[in-house]
Amino acid sequence: MQCRLRASLLLLAAALTCGQPARAQSKAYDYAFERELIRTRFEQELRFREAAIHVAWAAEVLCRSRTQIEPFVLWSTHALRRRLSSNELRLLREETGMDEHWRVAWLDESAPDELKRGDVVVAVNGRKLPAGGTRLQLSALVGSGPVISSDDEAFWEVMATARKEADEGQPFTLTLADGRKLVSETQTGCAGSVAASAFDADANLFARLGRQRVKVPANALIEARTRDEFRWLAAFATYFQASDEALEQTEKSEGRSTGFLVGKIFALAVPGGGLLMTAVEAKSERMLMVESLVGSADLFAGEVVAALGGDPEAGLHLSERLRAQGLKVEVLSMDALRRSNAQEHARRIRELQAAHADAERREAEADAQRDEGAKAAPSVAPAASAASAANPARR
Repeated sequence: MQCRLRASLLLLAAALTCGQPARAQSKAYDYAFERELIRTRFEQELRFREAAIHVAWAAEVLCRSRTQIEPFVLWSTHALRRRLSSNELRLLREETGMDEHWRVAWLDESAPDELKRGDVVVAVNGRKLPAGGTRLQLSALVGSGPVISSDDEAFWEVMATARKEADEGQPFTLTLADGRKLVSETQTGCAGSVAASAFDADANLFARLGRQRVKVPANALIEARTRDEFRWLAAFATYFQASDEALEQTEKSEGRSTGFLVGKIFALAVPGGGLLMTAVEAKSERMLMVESLVGSADLFAGEVVAALGGDPEAGLHLSERLRAQGLKVEVLSMDALRRSNAQEHARRIRELQAAHADAERREAEADAQRDEGAKAAPSVAPAASAASAANPARR
């Protein structure tokens, strides 16, 4: 009897649950949140890359180191600074159309008409665009983050060489995957490359990657909202690779570092890794090459944004929001002194902008008055001639 009752209960339970799990399982998880996150972060990165190009062009006169800059952005998963899972890579491809190839992700209006978003570029000036590599993070010795991260240095070396050749008059030539070759116009701008990835293994890190590249913290990139804030970030980083003061400081730091590098570095057996300094030496390099320049970089960035017609306090707004949300970003976080200096500098920029606008207004009014006078002057002569003809005695 008990056996029959148990069997009946099992059959009843099976009957009651038979349809429901099937219906619940029929609706697969759609990864809506993950898709939105990937799409948003990719768009943030593109907005930053666009801003970096516009800043390089606009700040040309302020930079000691200049080169030709291309009017488009190439992007690949090789540019990611952390490895994505196979599922994340699938979602990235589905949401953005990007993959392991170097594809056109953004175009300025001056780019060739034949070049389209999504086109695969396989070579620049005849040099094949390489896959990604790895880089040793010296900052990991004195802070957080992985010691080894993904890096696209080889890609930027190809681009830097093509930019230099364009400076010398050689056409900037793209080879597409379908065999077409397109020549792109370029424009003089600040040299170097400002790197940033919204998919970063160390979202807090600000770093100078050699003499020609600067990495912006992903946390700041993700938190930026307005075009001016993206431009401020790009200009802040540009200062470290192309300004007079930064280049002079780099030369000094390289000279000073020679003394304590001898006999104090050791090779780390990682393909493409190179040499790794001790934690104390890495911190000394950082003090010499970055932290001594941050105040000047704040002011430089504010001036560039203002020159582009934007808000010179954009960096202050971004810094305050990062601080309010408790997000950690190296170098970009302003202390009270930096905030005060940046605010005063922005105030002076606004005064200059107002004075310039007032001068332009007065000049426009004067031009308008001269134009009105010039239009009225010819009408007097015909009237006088008519009066003279009507009264011969006057002749």
